[in-house]
Order: sequence, then C-alpha cells, then structure tokens
Amino acid sequence: MKHWLGFPSVQIALCLAVFAWVAWRLGPFGAVWASPLLAAAIAYPVYNLVGNIRHGMRERTWLPVHGQHYVFKGTTIHVLEDDDRCRWISLADMNKVAGITAGERALELAYPERCKRMGKTGQPHLRDDALIEHLGKESNPVALRFRTWAERTVAFPGRKIRESLGIRPDPPYME
Repeated sequence: MKHWLGFPSVQIALCLAVFAWVAWRLGPFGAVWASPLLAAAIAYPVYNLVGNIRHGMRERTWLPVHGQHYVFKGTTIHVLEDDDRCRWISLADMNKVAGITAGERALELAYPERCKRMGKTGQPHLRDDALIEHLGKESNPVALRFRTWAERTVAFPGRKIRESLGIRPDPPYME
C-alpha cells in the first residue's frame, strides 16, 4: 500500500477526497476554512507531478541520442562510439564549426584507420585522437578552441572509459 502513496497523482486524489469529505461534513463554511489546508497539502504533490512530467519529457527527448549529441557554441556535433569505445566526430559538423580546409581523402591519407565512413547514412567521421592531432596543426583560433573543447568533452571521457575497461584500440592512440 505504501508503494501507491508515493505517486503524486494518488496523493493529489487523496487530498481532494479529504477536502470533499470535510466540505460534505461541515458544509460550505467548513469548505472555506479547509481550503487553505487543501492548498498547503496539495502543493507538494503538484510540484512532484510537474517535476515527473518534466523529467519524462527530457528523458524521451535526450535518451535516444545519449552519448551521440554534443554542442559546441550552439552547433550540434554528432559523435558516434564504436565497440572499442572510440569516439568518432562527423566531418560535416567539424567543418561547420572550425572550417577545416582538408578534404575527406586528405584526412584518410593523413590518418589511416582513423578516418572512415560510419553511421546509418555513411557520413565520414574522424576518430577523436586524429581530430585533436589535426586541429593542433590549424592556426585558426576557432579551430584551436574547438580542439580544446573536443579534448575535454569528447576525447578525455572516452579515454577514461577505455582505461577502466582495459580496451586498447587499433591503431594505438597517440598519447
């Protein structure tokens, strides 16, 4: 029985039932005097109900893209994670942010095995260590800020996950 009392909707229904019973027993005069008590008693369950609705909406919105959706200065960056827990950043998103001049073929030659087509649409992606290495060669201040952001937000957490699981990706990371 205690399990059901934890739901905000049940708490609200109980408060309304008690108020209706008081109003029925004491009449309109009792209802007027009991209404502030109803307001005080029903406030906490209403706050919980609204919080649960907000939490549910956020969960439905963000859970499908959990671990794949990052934002750099208002621009969405799609990140994929493979079986080795390596994170791959979309070249299209990278070009939107930093304006990288190197093409896909040049990146494939410069970073073999770390630049490939992935995902449902087969878009080109660059592994996080190759991205950081490439952005380190850029002189554009936006690219350098993007490098710092990618290292802190994408690469470092992924590296920590791999270390905790004992995963060593091929080819080896440039540490």
